[in-house]
Amino acid sequence: MEILIPVLVIAVSALVLRAIGAWMLRITDIIDLQKEILQELKKINNSDTKQ
Repeated sequence: MEILIPVLVIAVSALVLRAIGAWMLRITDIIDLQKEILQELKKINNSDTKQ
């Protein structure tokens, strides 16, 4: 039990820091934008292959 609490504290703090870092760097916005671009490219590719 002695070692479990520090490990949990480290894991939770790492996840919180990662979330804050992603928010500050706007990584989630970039990922969303990339998903939109990928969907548009798939649509273009599918329309080109049907012709």
